[in-house]
Amino acid sequence: MAGRSLPLKTERLAVLVSPEEKATLHARAEALSISTGEMIRRAALAYRPSDQAAESEIVLEALVDELIAAAKEARQALNSAEKELRATLRTLREV
Repeated sequence: MAGRSLPLKTERLAVLVSPEEKATLHARAEALSISTGEMIRRAALAYRPSDQAAESEIVLEALVDELIAAAKEARQALNSAEKELRATLRTLREV
């Protein structure tokens, strides 16, 4: 490679994997005739979250907001029902 120098790889990044995952990664890298580190580096640098994943996250956030609102409404309805029930019980005791 005349005139072109590759940047030195001087930084280390530790990633914990299970023994099975390590063996799988090593086997895949070996099949590609590259180091496990090079394969993981290429895969990580090529990773781009899909628009579908981003859209799913937006939908999930909206659902969470709706669930929180529904839970608040349910709590208010239960509190109201409890008040009515207590008033009814007081009335029945007086009879």
